[in-house]
Amino acid sequence: MGLAVPPTSASANGDTWQPSTWTGPVAGPPVPGTGLPPAAVPGIAQPLPEGYDVSPTYEGQAQCDPDAKPGTQRLADLIKATYGEDQTVWIPRACDVGGQSEHKEGRALDWMTTVRKSQQRANAEAFLAWLLGPDQFGNPYGNAMRLGVMYIGWNDRIWRGYDVDRGWTELKGCFSRSSSGNDTVCHRDHIHISLTWDGASGRTSFWDGTPMDAPYCAPARSSAGQASAGRAEGMVAIEPVKVLGTRRALGVPERCRLQQDTSSGSSHRIYAKVTGIGGIPAEGVAAVAVNVSALGSNAPSRIRIWGPGENASDIVVQAPMNKDATGTAIVPVSTDGTIALATKAGATDLSMEVVGYYPPGDTPNATQAKPGGSTEMSDEPGPTPAPAESFNPEPDPAPVPPPAAEPVDEFIAIGAEVGYESSAEGPLQPGEERVVGLAAVPPEATSALVMVTTREATKRGKVRIATPDKGAEVSLRFPKRKVRSSVLTVPVSGGQVNLSTKSKGAVQVRVDVMGYSLNGKPIKIRDAARKRIVKAKMDGAAPMVVGPITGVAGLPKRGKRVTGVILRVTTRTKNPEPGNLRVYGLDKAAPGTRSAPIEPAHKQVSLVVSEVGTDGKIVVAPTVPSRVRVQIVGWVRR
Repeated sequence: MGLAVPPTSASANGDTWQPSTWTGPVAGPPVPGTGLPPAAVPGIAQPLPEGYDVSPTYEGQAQCDPDAKPGTQRLADLIKATYGEDQTVWIPRACDVGGQSEHKEGRALDWMTTVRKSQQRANAEAFLAWLLGPDQFGNPYGNAMRLGVMYIGWNDRIWRGYDVDRGWTELKGCFSRSSSGNDTVCHRDHIHISLTWDGASGRTSFWDGTPMDAPYCAPARSSAGQASAGRAEGMVAIEPVKVLGTRRALGVPERCRLQQDTSSGSSHRIYAKVTGIGGIPAEGVAAVAVNVSALGSNAPSRIRIWGPGENASDIVVQAPMNKDATGTAIVPVSTDGTIALATKAGATDLSMEVVGYYPPGDTPNATQAKPGGSTEMSDEPGPTPAPAESFNPEPDPAPVPPPAAEPVDEFIAIGAEVGYESSAEGPLQPGEERVVGLAAVPPEATSALVMVTTREATKRGKVRIATPDKGAEVSLRFPKRKVRSSVLTVPVSGGQVNLSTKSKGAVQVRVDVMGYSLNGKPIKIRDAARKRIVKAKMDGAAPMVVGPITGVAGLPKRGKRVTGVILRVTTRTKNPEPGNLRVYGLDKAAPGTRSAPIEPAHKQVSLVVSEVGTDGKIVVAPTVPSRVRVQIVGWVRR
C-alpha cells in the first residue's frame, strides 16, 4: 500500500516538459515538475534497523545470466504494488542485444514511465524523492543505500550510488538532444535502475531487516613466483588445517568478503598463506591439496584458484546465488607460501582448508584454466514499449571496459550433478510442457551431456527434451513402470530445457548433468571397451592417482583428442554418514559438484564424466572410507 503525496499549488494538469542543463547533488528527481497530480510512494512492510548495508561500489557486468535476480524482481514488484499492476517493468536482456549492461545479469530494471505525461512524471518523481531522500533515520539516500542502488538514469541524467557527491550529471550528451525521438536513449520515457550484487541478492536490510554490512576485501597484488616447477606424485596427507575464513578474519587482515574486479586492473584477490601452518612445512612445499567453500555468494559465480606466478587458473567452485558450495583443487604454491583466489561476479565469503601437500618433484606443476532505438511518446494509448536501450556509467578515473572473453573449450566435464528431478513438482503429465533449469549448466552453454532416468511411468511413451523455444530437441522412449536410464546430448538455452511427454500416462523424470558445451559444437560421444581401472578399499583421506588411461579400452593414445572419459563408478561404505566421490583429471580442478554419491549400507552405481589430466591420468577421491570400483565405458571426443 502506497502513501499519497499531495499535488503542488500549480495546475493539476502539470507543466509541459522542457529541457534544462541542471546538474549537481540533490536528493530526489533532478528537475522536479510543477503542478503535477498526487502520486504515491512505496510503503515499508517492516521496521528497518538502524544499521546500514555496505556502501555501493561499481560492479559492472562480468558475465551473462539474464534471469531476474531476487532483489531486482522484488523491486519491480514494489513499483507495481505502489503504482499499479499495469506498470511495465523490464528486467532481463538477451546476451546478444546491445553492449555491456546489468540487464544481462538480471540486476537492472527499466520502469517505463515518461516525463511527457503528468501522472507518469508525478509517479517517477515521487518514487525518486522517496528513494533518494533521507530515510526514517535521516540518512541521506537511505532507501537507495538499503536497496543497493548502483546507479539511476532518468530525464537526461545519471545518478551514482557509488559516487553520491557528484549528484546528477548529464547522460550521453542529452542536454542538446531534446526531441522526442531521443526520449529512450536519454531516459525520458523510463527510469533505469542498476543494482549492486548485494541489492540483486534480495538479502539487504530493506527486505529482511538484516544489514549486509560486511566490507569488501581490499585489492591485493603479488610479485611472487612459483616455488617449484614440479611436484612429487604422492601427496603427504595431514590433519586438515583451516588457513582462510573471511567471516572470522582468518587469513585476511580483517573480516571481509572477496569481491569481483570492479574496474580494469582493480585486482580483487585474496592471497592465502598455506605454508608453515599446522602440519604444513614452512619450506619444501611445491603444491597443496585444498578444500574451498564459497559461503553465501551474492551472485552466481565461479571461484578461481591458482598459484601466484602462473598465467592460468582453475575453477574450484561453481557458486550458486545465496547458497554455499564447495570444491577441491591441487594448487602450486608461490615463493612466499601463498595461493590466490578470485571470484567472477559479486562478492562472497570464503573458507579454505589444506588437507595435504606435495614436495618438489618431476610432475609438472601447472594449473590450466577452463572455460566457462528511439521511441516517440504521445498521450494516446499504444503498444507496450520495448525494453530501453542500454547505457553505462562512466566510472572514474576511466570507463570500465566490457568483460574479457574467457578461454572456451568445446566440452566441460563436471563429474555428475542432479540437474533436475521431477519428484518435487510431481510427474510429467500427458500434454504438459515444463521449462526447467538444469543445475550446474551455465546460461551460455549450448548443449549438455546428461543421463536421463525415467521411472514410475503409468504408460509407456516418449520424453522430449528441447530448448525453451523448441528450436532443437531430442527424445527417448521409456517403458511402463520400469526404470530406464540413457546417456545423451541435449540442446540447452539459458541453462534451461523444455520437457514434455508423448504418452497417455504420467512419468517421473530425472536429469543428471555430466558436462556441457559452450561454443555450439556437438558433443561427440564414443563407446569404449569395458575396462575396470580401479578396485580398491579407500580410507577417504588420500585421493588415488590412476592411469595413464589414454590408450586403454579403445581411448586414443593421444590424450589431446579426449576431452572427457565416461566412467561407471560403484561405491559402498560402512561409514554411518553419507559422502561423495569426485573424479577429475590430474592437475585439473576437482568439480565443484559431486561426481558420485556414497550412501551408507548401500551399493551405489553412477555414471560420471572426468577430464583427463597430465600424462593421461585421473584422480579418484572419496570423502568417506569406501570400497570403490571404476570402469571405463566411453569417452568424449574433441
